[in-house]
Amino acid sequence: MTSSWTVAPLVLLAAMTGNTPVDNAIAQAQRRPAPEAQLVLLRVEPVAERENAAVLARLSRAWADTVDGSPDQAAAKKAAQHALSLAEQAVKADPKNAQAHLALAIACGKWTDFVDSKTKVALSRQIRSEAERAIALDPTLDLAYHVLGRWHLELARVNPFVRFGARLTVGTLPAASLQEAVRNLEKAVELSPKSILHHHYLALAYQAQGKPSEAANQWRAVLELPATDPEDKEAKRQARAALGR
Repeated sequence: MTSSWTVAPLVLLAAMTGNTPVDNAIAQAQRRPAPEAQLVLLRVEPVAERENAAVLARLSRAWADTVDGSPDQAAAKKAAQHALSLAEQAVKADPKNAQAHLALAIACGKWTDFVDSKTKVALSRQIRSEAERAIALDPTLDLAYHVLGRWHLELARVNPFVRFGARLTVGTLPAASLQEAVRNLEKAVELSPKSILHHHYLALAYQAQGKPSEAANQWRAVLELPATDPEDKEAKRQARAALGR
């Protein structure tokens, strides 16, 4: 298929496979460069169920996935904004849907790259609360633990002088700890042991704690698992560097 295809083939494919047009669009988008992926997602949205939290959450996640690969800042910002809007709609459609809250946590994280420092602090608090809400609603959601663990890791590593300066200008940064980072990332690994993403960030958390042996175990796990996307390949590159290979 080329990037010029429209919704009609999606509907036909859905009828043949039993999958929904949205699911097929997301699968197609995952295999395409960001600009083409965004076109695919835009073309399927008219047939999406606008009051279905699960559908909106999946679409939000798909848009969030295209942010980093967008060719310019304007395209990336538009994708991040759209991901955030869809996630907010998902939570509104069903406040008790764990995937909707997870999508909102991820979308807030993407949106932090395009806002001022004061808004970043507010979004940071929302990322944590949405991830915690997702876990409360579904304790088996490994990616929610990953988001929360990564949140603690990034905030805990902020230089104390930077934290003090931020307090003077944009307000107190949220409290975070490496212990919580490790605890949540360990849970993510427990729930999804074949995810390179989880092992990668758990290795970084152990390194930040000054635990090289535990970190090395996670780096080895990264190398043993098959890569499925560019982020996995980058994790493997970091693993080889960390292990001196």
